Amino acid sequence: MIITHTVHKVMKGALIVGLFSTILTLIGCDRVATGELQAGQSTVADLKAKMGEPASVNREGDKEIWEYPLGPEGVRTYMMTINAQGTVEKIDQVLTEANFKRIQPGMTITEVRRILGRNSKEQRYGMTPTELTHKYKFNNGTEDQYFDVTYTADGRVKETGYDTFSLQRGSSR
Repeated sequence: MIITHTVHKVMKGALIVGLFSTILTLIGCDRVATGELQAGQSTVADLKAKMGEPASVNREGDKEIWEYPLGPEGVRTYMMTINAQGTVEKIDQVLTEANFKRIQPGMTITEVRRILGRNSKEQRYGMTPTELTHKYKFNNGTEDQYFDVTYTADGRVKETGYDTFSLQRGSSR
């Protein structure tokens, strides 16, 4: 009886910890990744202290857009807009449905990268070896998926789509 009661308490504690972790994951991922950075207040020094050096920097007028893809295959990529005064003006997690819809046939690899950042993987298929597919891993709110952008031989978007099959079979390609 004592063993059953102890097992029950341990399982109840594990359930509470698991539930708490899930809640934090759902509501706090962006907060954990970006820490205490706040648009309009944080400086370049704050940004570098929390996030390190950006993967890339692009200029848009008098502003810079700093790219921070998380993990080797994380499901979030942040674009931080830095104004001329060296303050973080905007913090955007760019792997979103709204941004995926912006990717249109004919766009260049550079144009897509400015919207979505660095891709997680790239793949070529045997039937179409001149085409290249960039895969962007993201979380749709319930599961991880890939958003695929396929380019023609001249580096222009041919088509886009979603791929859950690669994750289901554990593909490392």
